[in-house]
Amino acid sequence: MRVRLVVLALILILFIIPLGVGYATAPCDSFGEPVVLSPYRLRQQRFLKDAGRWAEDVRQVGETLHTVAHGPQPQSTSAAFRLAEQVGQAASRLNTLLPPEAPVEYSLLTLTMDQARDTYAYAAEQLLVFYGNNDPQALAEAQESLRLAALALEDVQAGIIELTYPLCREVWRE
Repeated sequence: MRVRLVVLALILILFIIPLGVGYATAPCDSFGEPVVLSPYRLRQQRFLKDAGRWAEDVRQVGETLHTVAHGPQPQSTSAAFRLAEQVGQAASRLNTLLPPEAPVEYSLLTLTMDQARDTYAYAAEQLLVFYGNNDPQALAEAQESLRLAALALEDVQAGIIELTYPLCREVWRE
């Protein structure tokens, strides 16, 4: 009798654990139906998660550049050098932030990611030109580039959100 209870409890546990894990982690399509997790879909999910982290890191660099570009103008050469050093550090960090390798079907998102990163890099270059030559045209170009880069990054983040499957537990609660 005791053995039967133990076996029955083990069988129930073997059914409940996968169902619980599936409920907590399974993605659903737009109709609320669970999506089959094939290697293809897992690769997509992994890319979208990595792309989200990448976009957040690029956003932080962009905020640093925006703060410097829209902050007070340097009043001395040493202040210009300090600001140029901040821009250089942000540009160096940006150079290390390579977008994750994307599946072929996400080529448009990848191009937008590259565009955002390249535009931030151009803004950093223009800021360095401004601090090196006190060229107001370079500052204006840097500020405009930062605006365009922020728009491209918003497109990337919106694309990631739209392409990510919601979790079934979230869909089913609504």
